Amino acid sequence: MENPGKAMIAAALLVGLAGPAVAQNRTTIPDFSYSEGVKRGDCKIAFRSRDDKTMVDFGLGIMDSIFSVEVLRNRWDIVDDKDTNITDIPLTLTFQNGQTTSSEFGGYKNGFYQGVWAMWHGKDSDPAQSQRGLERLMEASSATVSFDNKIIAEVNLGPSGFAANKLLDCAIAERKKRENPSN
Repeated sequence: MENPGKAMIAAALLVGLAGPAVAQNRTTIPDFSYSEGVKRGDCKIAFRSRDDKTMVDFGLGIMDSIFSVEVLRNRWDIVDDKDTNITDIPLTLTFQNGQTTSSEFGGYKNGFYQGVWAMWHGKDSDPAQSQRGLERLMEASSATVSFDNKIIAEVNLGPSGFAANKLLDCAIAERKKRENPSN
């Protein structure tokens, strides 16, 4: 298919997704806690890291299908003395099956929450990078997050494909809402 958005929608339909994502639902079971919703034009699903302090927030752009990750804490010295204007530090996700994916863009984030951000934008060197990041997430049940050559979080993602399916389901539902605002 020529349109990556259509390809992602078709892939999502093939895996038999459940109903649309519900904003700000939170589910917690031992070693598995997540919340989901829509924020700044992205579908989001955030998981509490195994350290019980860090949140790993996966995102998928509703209209542009850009895959993103933020790893945040309320107060985190990882940002101390770092330049928050740098945007070329890759973040790497390593999944339980040994597969990895690294972002093309990433940097430090400072504010109320501090941490790091990354985008699998894929404009220049790899136009399908965002789709490949999401494909890796489709097979994932846990991940280790590395940034600037350091492991910064380990997270349980639930059943294999849970996080990716939630993101795709949300994006499909939100696109439909925007195409048919009266519904």
